[in-house]
This record gives sequence, structure tokens and C-alpha cells, in this order.
Amino acid sequence: MNTNRKKQVNPVHLTTLVRCLLLAFLVGVGGLFFLYIKTQQFTLSEEIRQVERRIADLRAQNESLLARVTELSSRRSLQQRIADGFISLKPIQDNVIARLMPPVRATEDGVLRTAFNEGLRQ
Repeated sequence: MNTNRKKQVNPVHLTTLVRCLLLAFLVGVGGLFFLYIKTQQFTLSEEIRQVERRIADLRAQNESLLARVTELSSRRSLQQRIADGFISLKPIQDNVIARLMPPVRATEDGVLRTAFNEGLRQ
């Protein structure tokens, strides 16, 4: 038997191995980054949905409150409250009325003039 026979060796190319490992690493990092972005997107969308639900609830509550204000300020409702004694009306005395301008007086011809300048009318 010939023991001096050379064994066949498959050489490992270091540059090819490094390139493959680097490519696998970059794909893995890209996948993790994509997963992070998708998780952030899902979290933000859930927060947006909660805020939109809250806004819709507040709008509905606002509409019901506006309807209630309209109902309570109606003439029939106010008259009912006056009749029940919940609201009392007192006449306004002349000495507590605040006048912003002096009272308008008629001119010699007896006609009250408004603030509108009749000379500018076309």
C-alpha cells in the first residue's frame, strides 16, 4: 500500500465566506429593522384609533348637550320654569338701565334721523 498518497483537500475561500456572512448579517439586520418599523406602525395605528374613538364619543356627547341646551332654553321650557317658581322675573327699573348713547331726538321737521349717511346712498 502506498501511504504517501496525497489527501484531497477542499480549500475554503475566506473572501467568499466573509461575503456570505456579511450578506446574511445585512439581511438579518434589514429584517429586524423592518419588523421594528411594522411594530411601531401597529402601535401608532392603535393609538390613532383610540383617539378617533374618543373624538367621536366627545362629539356625540357634545351633540346631546347642545340638544339639551336647546331644549332647556326653549320658550315652553322657560315658561314652565317660571310657572313652577324655579325662575322669577322682576321688572327692570329705569335707573339700572345703562344707555350707551344719548337718546335720539327728532329734528325740526319731526323725523328721526338714523346714523346712515343719506348723501352716500346711490
